[in-house]
Amino acid sequence: MNKKTRKISTTLTLTFSLIIVGSFIIMFLFNSLIVPYYYFSKMDHKVTSVMTDIQQNTRSEQQLAELEENNQVTIISRSLDGTSLDDFNEALNVELNRKKVALNRFWITQETLDQLQNTSQSVQRNFDQGKQKSSFLVEMRVIDNTFYLVGVSTVNFSETANLINTFNFISMSLTLGLIIVLIYISVRKITDPLVNLKKVAEEITRLTFVTTDDIPANEIGELALSINKMSYALATYQKNLLAKNEQLKQFTADLTHELKTPIALIKAYGSGIEDDLDDGTYLEVILQQTQRLNDIVDQMLDYAKLEQQQPINKVLLQLSDTWRQTVAELQPTMEKEDILLLEADTDTPLSLIEADPILLKRVFDNLLTNSIKYTTDKEIQANWRETEEFIEFTISNQTSLNSDFDVNKLWEAFYVHEKSRNKNLSGTGLGLSIVQSIMQEHGFTIEARLVHQTLIFILHFYKSEKQA
Repeated sequence: MNKKTRKISTTLTLTFSLIIVGSFIIMFLFNSLIVPYYYFSKMDHKVTSVMTDIQQNTRSEQQLAELEENNQVTIISRSLDGTSLDDFNEALNVELNRKKVALNRFWITQETLDQLQNTSQSVQRNFDQGKQKSSFLVEMRVIDNTFYLVGVSTVNFSETANLINTFNFISMSLTLGLIIVLIYISVRKITDPLVNLKKVAEEITRLTFVTTDDIPANEIGELALSINKMSYALATYQKNLLAKNEQLKQFTADLTHELKTPIALIKAYGSGIEDDLDDGTYLEVILQQTQRLNDIVDQMLDYAKLEQQQPINKVLLQLSDTWRQTVAELQPTMEKEDILLLEADTDTPLSLIEADPILLKRVFDNLLTNSIKYTTDKEIQANWRETEEFIEFTISNQTSLNSDFDVNKLWEAFYVHEKSRNKNLSGTGLGLSIVQSIMQEHGFTIEARLVHQTLIFILHFYKSEKQA
């Protein structure tokens, strides 16, 4: 069952809008329920604290006036000696009017006075101020037979809160519409690159390794760069994989061709022996072709081991010693073919390198054998050069290759660029492929160049930090 999806832009817009609406609702409830209670509590605390101050300190007229001014309250004091209730209330009303406190009806009952005179507790009352939409909160107490009144006008805060809420509701409706539009535009700026990345990812899954140019300066931009890198890496990997597959196909075809020829000869000459056609050379040919098959298998095993990148045994060695050993072993072949090796002697011993001596011997052997087989002027040149970082070895010979020949083909397995001029040297076409694999496995470099029909191999051996 497919789950219905929703766009991120829609989800974020709805989420932010609900947060804003919820915030306004909480504000409405706070203004309607909490703020009036808090306001009345503050007014109650004000009159109570002033009354406590009157009770605890001297109560001169000047001090009461200062207390009244500092706390923005109304303070009235009246002696209770020989005063009737009517006169007492009349005097209080006059005093309130003098202090600009207008009340619909202000009256202190006898019961309230008796309560104040008989106890030390204060009494609070709330009197309506009529059309002023406010109330007059008072706290009364009798201290030393003197009546004290502390009062403060309080607004009808519930009505004020409703007015504020109505205004907020109208302004919120307009503001919310604008905010939703702005949120949607802002969210789209964030999500549009994600939508683009989604399309890029879909193309990559279809093995179309595209990239994106929409790279914002944020985490999404970092994600876009990572996807671009992934696309480049996958494209390179696919290209290499396809090339490897083509090489494998060619490798299989070449191997089949290499094996088919000696097998066919062995079969033909074996049938000749069976039919009594042997002139005394058939067995020798069969043994030669059997040896050729054995050489092919040995080369294949060596090539496979190198391709598997198995650990190699590196030791400190002197390149010139390994090269001289190779030359000494192939000297009889060069003398037989009248081939001259021209080599410039080095003035000072070469620096040491770290390498596998057996594999390095194979490199020199394959390169020198290749030059012996394909030289056209019976000369081979070898040179050494040492820099601060590496030792350079070059070996070259004249060849019949055309100037437009692609020298990269020399590294392909089983590729034979021209028929061997030396029929005594058999080849499988794996020699140079093995040389390249050995050099790469050691971290060395090798390059082939064709300059005016001169084939040049340039090898760079990086010097070891450990010198004897």
